[in-house]
Formats: sequence, C-alpha cells, structure tokens
Amino acid sequence: MASQAQQQFITHGKIEFERKVNQHSFLEEGSIWNDMMKKNTPKFNTAYFDLYFKDGILLYKNGREPETRQNKVWGVFIAENTIQTNLETDSATTQKDIQNDLYLISTPLRKVEWKIGNEIRKIAGFDCRKAVGKIMDSIVVIAFYSDEILPSGGPESFSGLPGMILGLAIPRMHTTWYATKLELIEVSDKELVAPKKGKKYTGDAFQVQLKDIMKNWGDEGKRLIPQILL
Repeated sequence: MASQAQQQFITHGKIEFERKVNQHSFLEEGSIWNDMMKKNTPKFNTAYFDLYFKDGILLYKNGREPETRQNKVWGVFIAENTIQTNLETDSATTQKDIQNDLYLISTPLRKVEWKIGNEIRKIAGFDCRKAVGKIMDSIVVIAFYSDEILPSGGPESFSGLPGMILGLAIPRMHTTWYATKLELIEVSDKELVAPKKGKKYTGDAFQVQLKDIMKNWGDEGKRLIPQILL
C-alpha cells in the first residue's frame, strides 16, 4: 500500500462482486433426497453483482450471468436486491425481488458495531484490513475493507468502515462476497438512480409483513428471514 502522502484515493468506479454460497450446507445429512440433491447440484452457487459508486452515492445490483448455468438448492437467496446507498443522507432504498414480488423499502443505513483488526488480505489488487461485526443481534459478519477506496460502502447494504468493503463473509449463511475487479470508469447520475418499482414499506413495516408471509413456511421460513433482510 502506498504511503499516506503518496496514496491516490478512489472516489468513483464500478466493482464486480462474486457471491458464493455453500448450498450443500443447507441440506441435512442422512436424507436420501438430500443426498440425491448433493449429487445433482454443485457445492457452490455463484452469482455476480455490480456496485457503481461516485462520492457518497452507491448502487448495487445484479451483474453478469455465470458462465455455466447454476442449479440452486431451494432456500438459497430467494430474494435478490437492488440497493441505492446514500452516505450523505444516511439512508438506503432497497428493491427486493421475492419470487417475482417486488418490495421497495426505505431505511436508515444499517448500523454495525465493527471491531477493526490487524489482519491484511489482498483482494482485487488492494490491501484490505479485517473487521468483525454483528447484525440482527447475533449474526457475525467478517469484512475486509480498503481505505484506498473512499466511499464507506460495500456489497448488499453494508457500510460503516473507513473505506470500501471488498470482501465479506457471513458464516451462519455459508456465504461470501469478494470483489473480482475494480473498473475506474466515469459513473453517471443515471447509473446511481434509486429503484422505484415495488410495494412501498419502511424497514419496520417490511419486517412485520415478512414475518406474516413466512408464517406459512414453518421453520424454513424462520431460517430464511435473516437472509431476506440482508
């Protein structure tokens, strides 16, 4: 990493993230059906997302398709997000696509009590420092951020570190997000516009609605709630 005097800070561009889910971990042992599923589906489900950013505005959305078709185990990220994060107003607008139903949720930025450590890992060519935090009271999140990229953002709705999060792991969800590349492109205001379609909710109202939706899904529904709320 360059010295502080020489360091060139990055304020705009596009980051591609690769999300990998160990989907075999969602299948219980000892089931003939689950053993068949493991044989017929890859251990990891891979998806790509793009994060456009300029100054204090970021937009995270679906990216390119994987090179090979991904068979997915039921319950692995049934919701996909498009998120505009506004660091200037401390707010986020999230469009959630849950089985073809669109929800538009307005919330303050998620607060994570990060503890910054000393471990450094190279991600997409950047030296990234490790930080550990918790969300939803008990879910541990491990992040690696670069202070060379100025916006305090990251994949999904994560922020709050002194730089851009380029690596993220949530062990309880058997999921990682890692930046594969950064493109130093000019980003237009059009590419940062918040999503507009969907049934509108505040964050608290959506959580009430989600619990109501998940009632009919039993224990599986309870397990999916934290994943949907990312």
